[in-house]
Amino acid sequence: MYMYDYDVIVVGAGPGGSAAAEKCARFGLETLLLEKEKLPRDKACGGMFCPTIRYVVGIYGTDVEDIVERRTKGCRVYFEGELMMDVKYPSFMFSRKKFDYLITKKAVESGAKLIDNCMVSDVCADSRKVKVVCDKGTFVSKVVIGADGVNSVVARKTGLNSGWSGKDSALAIESEIKMSNKEIEKRFGNCAVGYLYRDFVGYEWVIPKDGRINVGLGTKVSRSGKLRERFDEMILRLGLRAGDVKAHMIPMKMLESTHNHKKRVLLCGDAGGFVYPFVGAGIEPAIVSGRAAADVCYDAVRYDDFSSWRFEKYEFYCKDLVHDIKKSGMQLKVFEFAMKHHLLKLFFVKRFLNLIDETEKFM
Repeated sequence: MYMYDYDVIVVGAGPGGSAAAEKCARFGLETLLLEKEKLPRDKACGGMFCPTIRYVVGIYGTDVEDIVERRTKGCRVYFEGELMMDVKYPSFMFSRKKFDYLITKKAVESGAKLIDNCMVSDVCADSRKVKVVCDKGTFVSKVVIGADGVNSVVARKTGLNSGWSGKDSALAIESEIKMSNKEIEKRFGNCAVGYLYRDFVGYEWVIPKDGRINVGLGTKVSRSGKLRERFDEMILRLGLRAGDVKAHMIPMKMLESTHNHKKRVLLCGDAGGFVYPFVGAGIEPAIVSGRAAADVCYDAVRYDDFSSWRFEKYEFYCKDLVHDIKKSGMQLKVFEFAMKHHLLKLFFVKRFLNLIDETEKFM
């Protein structure tokens, strides 16, 4: 029998990887969680929950509510300076640094071993094992879960995904800017704000937090040639002075099922394209797909079955999530069509009604 260091190695300690590691460890699997950054670390993200927080609190308890920095009344969307939509629904603003580290600590408390500040350079999977090479050593496991983001080393090294095309990915630029809560209330009210323009197929945002705001914008990579210049113009238009500016890619198309898993390998979160493309939201899909990957790992180890059929069960565990992602992708296509043909007002009337329906489920 082959000797393994761990049952499961999870690469990436973001929400998806930490969720997967936490559930694997609770199942009793020997679990190693690898993270390239020194923890806790910052992560480029708007940092906003809507009804999603009910799902997250249901898993991780009220500790999640403790890291919420601001509870807002909803969201306002402007088109060419005109108020297009003002939706009242509960939203919760938070720091990704605190949120991600909270879930990582939950994984460690459940029994997973964490090695941070550890860069993975190679992943080799064959019929008997998975070998993960990093600058802290080489580890052998029965299964690997790639939760290492849009530029996933696991996906690339195992041949599941060599990269994302410009039309299937987005680029976002953002900055956290200090501002007193009194000034935030005066300028933006207690709500998130979105800005849309005819000459920009994407959107700009301001997300209020505690003593600071997150300001940013995003569009598909294929249209992002002058995105930094547009960001600078946005900052000037709002009369702000940007702090540290960060950019990050977001997958906008989910990998086909044959490319988010194979024997002994599973991809979750951004690594597998599990993102709601209409709004670029990836936290909930990352957690859902990470926990689904843990279910597959548990069954594989419990039954000592690492066949292709066993890993194809990942598709079943993710079926509801996949449905929601496809729906979000269709909304994005309709939005882009509305922008192109100047039908944005009609689009937002319909979107407004959908938001009301969705919100009532959580009230």
